[in-house]
Amino acid sequence: MTALLNLIYCFLMDMIASFKDIWLIGWDSVLSPVDALLASVGTGALAVPVIADQYAWLLGATGLSQAIAIIAGAMGVRFLLQSVPFVRWGS
Repeated sequence: MTALLNLIYCFLMDMIASFKDIWLIGWDSVLSPVDALLASVGTGALAVPVIADQYAWLLGATGLSQAIAIIAGAMGVRFLLQSVPFVRWGS
């Protein structure tokens, strides 16, 4: 009797595993066109232009990079504080 129950158990486990495989194959077939579409998108426009050494030195000497960082930090803090409930946006 135990052998029969073990056989049924193994059969059911194999069937569940095959359903999982069928699900993964189906999901992969759904996502393959999306993958092909994303692979065809050019990434040349996403490249960051390199700042020339002379300009980078000038920005560093004048402290403009630190000023931009301070302004960006202040804008981030303002956004976080305005995200608090019952605080009016746009003030």
